[in-house]
Amino acid sequence: MDTTKKIFFRSWRTTLLIASLTVVIYLLYFGRLSTLLPGYSSAELATYTQASNWHHIAANPINAPYTLVVWLFTAVLHHNAIVTRLVAASFGVGLTLLFFAIIRQWYSFRVAFLGTLLFATSSGFLHFARLGTGQVLQMSTLALIACMVWYHREQHSHRFIGYWLAAILALLWYVPGMVWFEIVGTLILFKYARNRWRHTQVKHTIGWAALFLLLITPLIIAVIRHPHLLFVIGGLPQNLSAALHTVHNVHAALFAVTTHDYTSSLLWLVKAPLFTVTELVLGALGLYSYWHTGISTRALFLTSMAVLSLVLISLGGEVTFACFIPIVYLFVIHGLRELTSQWLTVFPRNPIAKFVGIAVICIMLFFSVVYQIRTYFVAWPHSVATLQTFDLKRP
Repeated sequence: MDTTKKIFFRSWRTTLLIASLTVVIYLLYFGRLSTLLPGYSSAELATYTQASNWHHIAANPINAPYTLVVWLFTAVLHHNAIVTRLVAASFGVGLTLLFFAIIRQWYSFRVAFLGTLLFATSSGFLHFARLGTGQVLQMSTLALIACMVWYHREQHSHRFIGYWLAAILALLWYVPGMVWFEIVGTLILFKYARNRWRHTQVKHTIGWAALFLLLITPLIIAVIRHPHLLFVIGGLPQNLSAALHTVHNVHAALFAVTTHDYTSSLLWLVKAPLFTVTELVLGALGLYSYWHTGISTRALFLTSMAVLSLVLISLGGEVTFACFIPIVYLFVIHGLRELTSQWLTVFPRNPIAKFVGIAVICIMLFFSVVYQIRTYFVAWPHSVATLQTFDLKRP
């Protein structure tokens, strides 16, 4: 009995934290998945039809890491379109944990916690994490960033991480546009990766290549049968004449981020901006801080990915803001870290100024979180455009 009491009093904080996070995760990502909207969108039902038969997945393996899980759930449990949203929400939970793991490597627990809270409650993330399509996989830009972080840090076990890296890079080829992010990342980290490869045994190098080729073989077969899938893999429009309007589309994308006029009722509240003023200010501060202190690998990597995201979105292919949102929040969190550290540097021993500064920052973040949650759970479901988009019956 005494031992049980000791274990309880030692771990009650951890237990309470895990229980609280579980409740929050359920409410954010799984709560009212089938009742928040009157029905399903055509994109969700098309995804459900595609994922209901593995022959369809083999013929068109785009977003296969998502559709295969949906197929498995429908095969084991029952056929219902809600499975598409459940799988997307599960990927959303995994991406949230991955996001926290990345920024925890860079910043303190306090900054990592607040930053993850901003990201996890953002309506931009909620839209993709609770939508029954494979677009949530485009947030796998986080996976590439995680590979960069852990491949840098793990000096002694990089051979085994190399197998995970090969598997992740291969699976991301199934996600529209991700191949370009891999190319950019490889170019930026080429010198570092080359030095690591030189100190790796040949058998591991061959193993990495074999695993990579094995995983992308179904995609290669599908492309040979249906060459148009190359455009989808590259995130390019089928009609290349649409690329002529890229400059205008970049301008429209920046407006969608900063002020208004994002017109997709499937993914957003029409005419509302993607980010709050607080997030934009912190993101600008983070971008300035990264480049003001000198060109680092992280700054170059994140900035290149942000620019590439905007270009791919503007081309009008299947790449959406899903790939862009996590990168912006990484800049937001860096800006939050700079703001708090600068304030604590100016007032290191003044408890009143320290408390007031932290309180103001927390209040600012609180209103940003409330706005984002209300935008998704209150404003968006009651929009006329949204009701017209999600009006199909539940199969």
